[in-house]
Amino acid sequence: MNQTRRQLLQQFLTITATTLILPPVFNRVSQAEIPNNSGKVYSVSPMGNDRHLGTLDQPWATIQKAANTIQAGDTVYIRGGKYKINQPIRPQFSGLSNQWIIYAGYPGEQVIIDADGIFVEPATGSPPYPHDQGAFLIIDQSYILIQNLTVINSHNAGFTVRNSHHINFYNNTTINTYSSGIAIWNNCYQHQVIGNTVINANRPNMKSQPPNSPPATKSPHEAITLAGVKDFEVAYNLVCYSEKEGIDCKETCANGRVHHNYTHHLKRQGLYVDSWFGVLENIEFDHNIVEECETGIAISAEDGPRVENIKIHHNLVYNNRASGIFISRWGKDRLKKNIHIYNNTIVLNGYGQIDKSQPYWLTGGIYLYSTQLENLVIEHNILSENKYFQIGYSRDFQADDFTRKQIRIENNLIFQSQAVTYPVYLEAWTKDYVYSTNGDNFIEAKPNFKDPSLANFYLQPNSPAITGGNPTYLGAFPPDPEAIFWWLGDFPPQFKVDSGSLNQLSRAKFTF
Repeated sequence: MNQTRRQLLQQFLTITATTLILPPVFNRVSQAEIPNNSGKVYSVSPMGNDRHLGTLDQPWATIQKAANTIQAGDTVYIRGGKYKINQPIRPQFSGLSNQWIIYAGYPGEQVIIDADGIFVEPATGSPPYPHDQGAFLIIDQSYILIQNLTVINSHNAGFTVRNSHHINFYNNTTINTYSSGIAIWNNCYQHQVIGNTVINANRPNMKSQPPNSPPATKSPHEAITLAGVKDFEVAYNLVCYSEKEGIDCKETCANGRVHHNYTHHLKRQGLYVDSWFGVLENIEFDHNIVEECETGIAISAEDGPRVENIKIHHNLVYNNRASGIFISRWGKDRLKKNIHIYNNTIVLNGYGQIDKSQPYWLTGGIYLYSTQLENLVIEHNILSENKYFQIGYSRDFQADDFTRKQIRIENNLIFQSQAVTYPVYLEAWTKDYVYSTNGDNFIEAKPNFKDPSLANFYLQPNSPAITGGNPTYLGAFPPDPEAIFWWLGDFPPQFKVDSGSLNQLSRAKFTF
């Protein structure tokens, strides 16, 4: 880890009174390849002057000067150092589909935007409220790339986008924000959030307060928020040590893929889908790692008519305090339709954090709390040693609901060494009696992971899960003699940007 980043993390990685010991996952080099763009090249430096020409030899002093100036095809390199701001940075021009505008940290240098000087007014009237905005604020713009910038100490969000399209975030960092680290809101489409790090988001103590005010106890939104966004990709992001949810696709989001993210040490669920204001549809969560959160992954239809066409697959969900995957009744508990949960490894969830002799408020591997379901398929998963049940369902299900509502549970590997008498009563919140089911054609056996004590959930050669899917394997990881822990070490990876394909969302583009 370079010295600048080490000092930055040591200074800001504190939650309440607990000092965090950084795991090896933070060892990433803050360098990026900046694409050759078609327009002019400008520069900003802490040693610059806004009366200068903005060249590499005569840089400007403020990022806002660049935001007021650069146009389609232009690139601004921001030199390393700290930039204290008292107003949001707000781009004034859009790029074009073949001439993006690029704001980039200079390769090999750490750019820190300190937003502590921005006082955020209290929420009044109707949204968007002041706390919903960001230190770097993009409204009514398009074809802009933000790369290799760090925002700290924001009393609202780090980066916020509204009413825009083709705004991409590559390899940025946010630390200490009252609201989201990165938020994309309403009337937005075609966005990529790739390789970013979000730490200490949604912290109540970051709220702007008049002197002698009582400390805030709540904060808004999630670490990475997508609300009403169409056609998006969220991949290879690190989200950790935050006060609320990790990555949330909410309201009327559609046509999005959330993959290869590592979320850990969050106070709420790691990944979340929840509808409001209309239909939320066509969202895919795959190849993510979720650990040490409250619930691992949750699906809700809090409002709006329904959540529809959700795929959750090839995720490792382990050691979360509450349920591994939770189908909730939060909000108005609307319909959840065409949900496919397959090839996940769901292990050691639901053990809580205080009195482990009593059921936690949510528990188990997969918990079907909501009965508002239609065409739910749970197959080819490994569920092992989750507390109380591997797959559980509420007592409110009627005898024929699984048939009538097309709920199909089959071809999963189930292992539970603990003897449990059902139903299990969850007194702390749901007041629900939970029954257990293994479904049809299940395998009841130890999965034979390579080394679960080291969180190595790849399969040994003798694992019954290797051919358990007949003919496919079960769980998140394919049989492979070489276990690849892509989420450890130098993560998130740095991405080279091809300026000619910035507006293309591609499944293959960010595959290791």
